[in-house]
Amino acid sequence: MSTGPSLEIPRTLGRWDLVLLKIVAIVNINNVPPVAVYGWTSLLLWGLAFVTFFVPEAVAVLTLARRHPGEGGIYLWTRKEFGEAHGFLSGWCYWTNNLFYVPVLLVYMTGIFAFAGGEARAADLVNQKLFVAAVSFGWLALIAFANIRGLAVGKWIQNVGGLAAFLSVALVLAAAAAAWSNGVGAHAPRITRVTWEMTTSFAVMCNALVGIELASTMGDEIRNPARDLGPAIAIAGVVSIVSYLLVTGAVLTLVPVEQLGVIQGVMQAVSAGAHAAHVGWIVVPLAIVMGLATGGAASAWFAGSSRIPFVAGLTSALPQALGRVHPRWHSPHVALITCALLAGLFTALSLVGSSVAEAYQVLLKAAVVIQLIPFIYLFLALVRTDGVTALARGAGLVGLCTTVLGLGAAFLPTSDVTSVALFETKLIVGVVGPTALGWFLFRRAQRGALEMPA
Repeated sequence: MSTGPSLEIPRTLGRWDLVLLKIVAIVNINNVPPVAVYGWTSLLLWGLAFVTFFVPEAVAVLTLARRHPGEGGIYLWTRKEFGEAHGFLSGWCYWTNNLFYVPVLLVYMTGIFAFAGGEARAADLVNQKLFVAAVSFGWLALIAFANIRGLAVGKWIQNVGGLAAFLSVALVLAAAAAAWSNGVGAHAPRITRVTWEMTTSFAVMCNALVGIELASTMGDEIRNPARDLGPAIAIAGVVSIVSYLLVTGAVLTLVPVEQLGVIQGVMQAVSAGAHAAHVGWIVVPLAIVMGLATGGAASAWFAGSSRIPFVAGLTSALPQALGRVHPRWHSPHVALITCALLAGLFTALSLVGSSVAEAYQVLLKAAVVIQLIPFIYLFLALVRTDGVTALARGAGLVGLCTTVLGLGAAFLPTSDVTSVALFETKLIVGVVGPTALGWFLFRRAQRGALEMPA
């Protein structure tokens, strides 16, 4: 069944648009401090995550994008390989996860931009909900409008974010080099400790490498996917893993490893090391480019994930209004507006109060599990696809095992969990609740389709 949007939506993404889109979706260097607590061994864990998750994902994306070209990406591939119901479940999980992730990026971007006003004011600004709300909702409105105007306009936010990600890595490395040359660099151990929490950190690393499949959700908007998708994945993959490895090394150089558990992100690590090395001026430009990179990532995930309800509306798995295309700008405007409203709602909930914020954090942990569910389908599809090489099938098996490990690791309680039973209950409810809601909506849409007169 053809989804049809290729007849109405223009192809605007070239090779370098794809490269920058993938980089800005994957490279979030604030993922580094929480997983760098194991010393230089963290570099080996990053390498293991790249080999066992990213490489199999790249093989699966290239294989399935060629076999099932079109709008929808992982939703389309699962639907073609496993049927309508499994396709919807996969797409629903991919979409709902991003309804949580985009607000996280918006709020985090606000915290980074606060450093641009000076470190003395940063803490005060981050604690002012009016400031956080103004920046978060303002950026959400900007990326929503830009993408409604069409991907030819919206892609420039992602492109700027991708370039800013490069500059962020460069500035972090510059701060580390300055600290080391001034003799104030930290001396991290090879390994600090071996615990079950290393498994959780490994899962976080795999989760940080998710994103090369995002462009394929806009498959009908890529100018030449057969020519450009492979090189874009290769370039983005190398840049992403090198960025994570270099930033991990820089953070271990800037801050003693025993302090990583209490430092809230890369900005604080760079601030501590840069001031010790008398290059504190680097903090403000780093805040600006990191904020732009995070804002570009929010735009990329917002634009890409909105294609899931768009295609689901075209196939009647969700209300058909979601499949409408703007008559002038040729964008899936109804799906984009719906995603913007929902992302705004979840952003507002995260700012309401401490009890709501705590519940929201539990949902975010559940979102990690929800995000990995589509990748089980992705790797199963690669394993069962006819005509693939034994090497590709083996990559699918490795990716499947790694994803299952990541799912299990998400349920392992960390040392700060006071009640394991309560933690597990909340996590299970956070996973089952959104999934069950999606299944209910799908079944209701199916019943409605059957009841419609021929």
